[in-house]
Amino acid sequence: MEWQQLEYFHTVARVEHFTRAAELLSVSQSALSRSISKLEEELGVKLFERKGRGVVLNRYGKEFYAKTSRSLQELAQAKQEMIDLLDPERGTVSLAFLKSLGASFVPNLVSAFLGSCPRVHFQLFQNATSVMLDQLEAGDIDFCLSTVTETRASIEWQPLWTEDIFAFVPVGHELGNRRQVSLQELADSRVIALKQGYGTRTVMDRLYDQAGITPKIMFEGEEVVTLMGFVRAKLGITLLPDIKGVDMEGIVRLPVDEPECRRTIGLAWNKNSYLSPVANRFRQFLTEYSGGLTLAE
Repeated sequence: MEWQQLEYFHTVARVEHFTRAAELLSVSQSALSRSISKLEEELGVKLFERKGRGVVLNRYGKEFYAKTSRSLQELAQAKQEMIDLLDPERGTVSLAFLKSLGASFVPNLVSAFLGSCPRVHFQLFQNATSVMLDQLEAGDIDFCLSTVTETRASIEWQPLWTEDIFAFVPVGHELGNRRQVSLQELADSRVIALKQGYGTRTVMDRLYDQAGITPKIMFEGEEVVTLMGFVRAKLGITLLPDIKGVDMEGIVRLPVDEPECRRTIGLAWNKNSYLSPVANRFRQFLTEYSGGLTLAE
């Protein structure tokens, strides 16, 4: 049994189609089919069943896939470690981050890092906190930059900074001329919120629970710009950090004095996964970079 056979098998299993798998592997479909047939002959069992124009794993294939996944992952990691030893300043850093950090912080961070490490390539993703932590556990990314709201056994968190969360209300709101408000005073206002799974939504839910209030959710969205649009249209209020670059026309930002409204942003990684030298260098750089910023940045 050869490593290439396992790679071919796993690709077909993932895409469930021989033609698409052959295209991904840059081999002919006949060569791919011969490799899978040879593997099945060595194992003495069929691994796939036909399903329409595609294929799916049968019970033997599922068992073999599960048993060989770790081996392939370890082989890929070993190969990457050898490459990293030859050139520790070249490589890829995969980073997932909150959408609220995408307007200013992450672009400036990446630009600053590439100024000192120009041969590094970035893979960037934006997702909800829960999705990013799933990506970390699966080994799909190196780091997650998010609100520190959830702990998992395999995840290591490094808090970076803490920032205020404000109430954003439409111009003309009855409390819009106040210097600050309490959450209790906003209890009757309809709420425009991020969807469940986003770290800032988790913080908001905890703040309302702490104040003994059941929020009147009017709309749940995924984009800060959308939430602000609903606030601007006088459809409700929202709780968010101060996000640079967001159009504030028709909106008033109010500090919340009770309860204390803050969120902590941290860097997370899978403590069981391999981090390349350049990924470790990026982690150190991010720690120093974020430590030198003011909240306005």
